[in-house]
Amino acid sequence: MPKASQITFNGGELTEFMDPRVDTAKYSKGCQTLENFTPMPFGTILSAPGTEHITTTKYADRKARLVPFSFSKDDDLIEIEVGHEYFRFFLNQAPVAPPTPSAWVTATPYAVNDYVTEGGNSYRCLIAHTSGTFSTDLAAENWEISTVLEVASPYQEEDLFELQFEQINDIVMIVHPDYEERMLVRKASDDWELQTIDYSVSPNYPALAPVNTTDTTLALTGSFEQVGDTPTLTASTDLFSSDSVGQLISISHDREEVIQNYNIALSGFSTGDSAPFYAYGDVVFETAGIGTYNVYLEESKTPGDGSSWKTRRSFVDPNPLSFKGIDGEARNERSSFSLSEPTYLRVRYVGLAGGAATGANKTTAIIEVSEPSVKGLLKITQVNSATEALVEVIEPFLKGDATTEWREQYFSKTRGFPRAICLHKERRCLGGEDVLLSQPGNYFNYRERNDADSGFMVGVNRNGAPQVQWLESLRDLRVGTNLAEGDIVQEISSEAFGYNNYDLRWDTNHGSNNLRAQSINGTILYLQPEGRTLRNQEITGIEDYYSSNSETMLADHILEGGVAQTAYQRQRYPTWHGVRKDGELASVLYEKSQNIFAWYRRKTEGEIESISVNSRSDEEDQVCYIVKRSVNGSTVRNVEYVKLGQYRGLQNDDTSEMWFVDDGIRVEGSGMTEATGLDHLEGQNVSILCDGAKIAERTVSGGSVPLDYPTDIAIIGRPYEYTVIPMFLESQGTMGATKKITNAIVRLWKSGTCKVRVNEGDWSTLSFPNLQSSQAPLLQTGDSSKVAVNGDWSRNTAIEIKGRSPLPLNIQAITLEYQMSGK
Repeated sequence: MPKASQITFNGGELTEFMDPRVDTAKYSKGCQTLENFTPMPFGTILSAPGTEHITTTKYADRKARLVPFSFSKDDDLIEIEVGHEYFRFFLNQAPVAPPTPSAWVTATPYAVNDYVTEGGNSYRCLIAHTSGTFSTDLAAENWEISTVLEVASPYQEEDLFELQFEQINDIVMIVHPDYEERMLVRKASDDWELQTIDYSVSPNYPALAPVNTTDTTLALTGSFEQVGDTPTLTASTDLFSSDSVGQLISISHDREEVIQNYNIALSGFSTGDSAPFYAYGDVVFETAGIGTYNVYLEESKTPGDGSSWKTRRSFVDPNPLSFKGIDGEARNERSSFSLSEPTYLRVRYVGLAGGAATGANKTTAIIEVSEPSVKGLLKITQVNSATEALVEVIEPFLKGDATTEWREQYFSKTRGFPRAICLHKERRCLGGEDVLLSQPGNYFNYRERNDADSGFMVGVNRNGAPQVQWLESLRDLRVGTNLAEGDIVQEISSEAFGYNNYDLRWDTNHGSNNLRAQSINGTILYLQPEGRTLRNQEITGIEDYYSSNSETMLADHILEGGVAQTAYQRQRYPTWHGVRKDGELASVLYEKSQNIFAWYRRKTEGEIESISVNSRSDEEDQVCYIVKRSVNGSTVRNVEYVKLGQYRGLQNDDTSEMWFVDDGIRVEGSGMTEATGLDHLEGQNVSILCDGAKIAERTVSGGSVPLDYPTDIAIIGRPYEYTVIPMFLESQGTMGATKKITNAIVRLWKSGTCKVRVNEGDWSTLSFPNLQSSQAPLLQTGDSSKVAVNGDWSRNTAIEIKGRSPLPLNIQAITLEYQMSGK
């Protein structure tokens, strides 16, 4: 009787259109269904570990998502629950409690996110107010009971999965196309603050749109020479609306002179100051003349304040008693430098008595700037009409004349906000219609300069209306738009990457979804706009060209319905996860160097709505889900962590901590005959593991279930099934022939029982040498006994194997005996 074996399953789940493709290498390794198994690079499929119930999300009737936060090199793992108008925090798989608050006090001003205690409960302030009576304030919804640390946010439920995050140290930077940029700042484990980014405060500086090309002019009236002045801004055409409040605008005026000469005659110990000179960029300072004197070049941001001047350069006599100072006839000074921000300069001379005490020391100073224009910056504080606004001066202006030389803030309410973010070569990169790069090391300063440290814009110029959907940093800055994919490269490798040394190269034109791409070991994985096709972006080695192949080509069903969120898991093996909109998790084991990309699916009793993956120093990353479930007929949303250590636990024969249930908890006691504390599973059918042994499933009632015998450790949770259906029993030599599978042998590793069938026929159970008892059984390793499966005659025939938690099912190989008739 012929035999056929499948000894590896790392081809993953394949599309039904692969059914006749026995000519491909994937066919003999692939599966029609691979559900709640995890394929290993070496070919075995292991049971997907279960999840531990932590708590519920804030709102049962609203979606939320999870975001990982890497705090330090140790294993303190933080997850952030991002929900409708809030953030909540988890540390090491437990909710972070609010700080110990003070008691509520009447007639006290309270701010949003303040905490108080009243009547034995902790409350968080929702609306800034001055307290009256607590019952009145509570009825006005100024407070809510809080048991988990929470921070208010502006993001609505429908916005959550469009948010993109980038962490740097203790700051999480957040962008969304409809919201101004924000930072979530960690000050301590129980102290977080959500801040907007103020580009009007030095050293920050906004990214600016290209120079106005219309005939609209802007003019200033009133005082505008000092920081903090509040002139009126007038536009020649309708330009302002209520959305303009808070917007920054740069206005440029040409200088009449780029050189300031300062001539002064000093006598004895007299002093003299030049008029302030507004400068930016490259500056040259020179002195000339006769006599002896000390000279100081001073700078100030606010020249009207006499105490604000500080010395930038000084040329003085090192020995004041010599009365020599700088001898103009022998030593004329020259100094050059660059100003990174607009600054007022002035020259101060101090005559020395040792010079011509009774005569005049004739001296000259020259300040010369390379920038022929002066660019002031203002913030709109109030809109009076479509053509008039009140503003605050952020950087002073030399003139208020009407001019068309002005630039709006690139990201604003009127222009929209960035939808993509990443860090690349120490620059903070934002994506909208173009890509904006900050100065290196100064993540919130986009000021343009005439050097390699300048902030700059890369125009995204293609046919259509391209919108940057994601940015990702590898060797180059990768860019995905709704129309095409490319990379921003350092054109001359020997020179610094900057505004005059880059090139935007377009490599492919598949178009990208607005979910952030994931970088995996030199490859970028991104979704096409419909959210069902996953593509890579990897270098080909031919003139740095990047190809973009489909990773769902052989599994075009796997992302059915589209993807709501993605994540990348580095350990134990590199894996891309996609949360499908129908609540399944589709994942691909991605060992590209070994030509392994194996798709598989995770299903649970409910819907997985969000995933977080947090890196650990151990061999496994921490995976966490938000799962929509039903409890006793009511909808809940849970925070659940995938249980770590299951693979190593099985290797070490530690069966007491096996965790192959979902939404589970660990109940511990001495000789328990009942497990309690199961309120989150009320009315649900549960699987139970008692000291490593499986007992019959039962229904939770009153938050408890009976146990079959005295137990010290019980693992209790929702059951799930493992299902694998390999590809059809087929080869090029047997295609078209009818076949009948008669017997099956399954090689297992550390497994419980399972059942097999052929083509939806009757189930047969594999036999095991160890019978279930009150003691934990030895798990099966090796070949099972031959089991008759009684398949029907068919041209398309395949075996199906199914197991059920709480015991694992780990399959290494399947051997089938079959009969074959003529074609």
